[in-house]
Amino acid sequence: MGKSHSISQNKEKCKIFQEQSCQTDEITLSYQKIAPTKDWETFLPENEGIVIKLQAIWRGSIARKTFRTPKDSHNKSVDKKGNSDPKYFKSEDESETIQKGKVYNFDQPRVIKKYTYKSGAVYEGEWKGGFRDGIGTQKWPDGATYEGSWRFNKAEGKGKFTHADGDIYEGDWANDKANGFGVYNRNNEATYHGHWKNDLQDGKGIERWTDNSEHEGEYQKGKKHGYGVHKWNDGSIYEGQWEDNKMCGVGIYKFFDGRKYRGEWKDNNMEGHGFYIWRDGKKYQGQYKDDKKHGYGIHKWADGRTYEGSWALGKQHGLGRYLCSGTVKYGLWEEGARIKWFNQQEVKRIKNGDDSWFKQNWNQDLLLLSNKRVAFGMTEGVKKSLEKVAIKIGKMDQL
Repeated sequence: MGKSHSISQNKEKCKIFQEQSCQTDEITLSYQKIAPTKDWETFLPENEGIVIKLQAIWRGSIARKTFRTPKDSHNKSVDKKGNSDPKYFKSEDESETIQKGKVYNFDQPRVIKKYTYKSGAVYEGEWKGGFRDGIGTQKWPDGATYEGSWRFNKAEGKGKFTHADGDIYEGDWANDKANGFGVYNRNNEATYHGHWKNDLQDGKGIERWTDNSEHEGEYQKGKKHGYGVHKWNDGSIYEGQWEDNKMCGVGIYKFFDGRKYRGEWKDNNMEGHGFYIWRDGKKYQGQYKDDKKHGYGIHKWADGRTYEGSWALGKQHGLGRYLCSGTVKYGLWEEGARIKWFNQQEVKRIKNGDDSWFKQNWNQDLLLLSNKRVAFGMTEGVKKSLEKVAIKIGKMDQL
């Protein structure tokens, strides 16, 4: 087969597919044409040179869409220092119509009257003694309005709050806050149908945007948290775990162009262990960090060619082996380029833990060559982690 190359020779740019960053608006996949070599050494056919434009909205900023809740607008005002004070449903308004020390008879029938508070807010509706109680409407000087049920001076039951800017919340209330099930319409730009707790999305709900993207899943304290399915208007879908409004945990991402990633996530990035497949049949299984192949991984082409070995920041980096048509070659890669094929004696020494060659000839961080005794093959730890991930995503893999 081919002769072994020494490190003093030119590095052969025999590059494997490099995972795209997914951090920029346009992603160029680095399929670079290479000089003619023997077929079994060629990692990529020349006709695979393509450029794919990934919309920046595939995830990231859109996945972290903030959804304004009543806490942001109908019940709180925040100054430049971040301090918040009640904007509506003020305690001063509640106490204004109640006489201290007076005993009220709540068995008496309700009466209807109109009252203007010192704050400028106007209430018109049912009263019991000095308490708003029953059905009534309150309007604030800025144009905001609450129409609905009241109980002992607080919004309680079913009600509709119309914000000064046109946003509307309609649903269940308790203690002057959205509590229970309700629908929030953000000025005809987005809607949320679901559960609330103390003015925050909490429980199961569905967000929909006018660009036809949507999110259905669990919320906690106003953020996507737990299991959820997010659909983008380009056809991309993520199904899996969320934490603090970010894809985090185990999930499946189906790209608009047919690619699919099934595995672990952290802060909206592929991180941990996962499985990646392309529409043309290419497959990768292994470790990821910050959206890039990093650690140990196996990349297999549709025609059966396979690279197994170390990766760093999306490129082959460290020990690896290349399999093609029954032939197995062991080599060393640096930042995506193969710099050496090992002979049988060198392979045996490396498998036995001899790292003298690396210390003498390779200046890269030896930590990237962790566990050299099994570096040419998948470690038991990586294998078990991939098996665990596969079990977790088994029930979700219906996309």
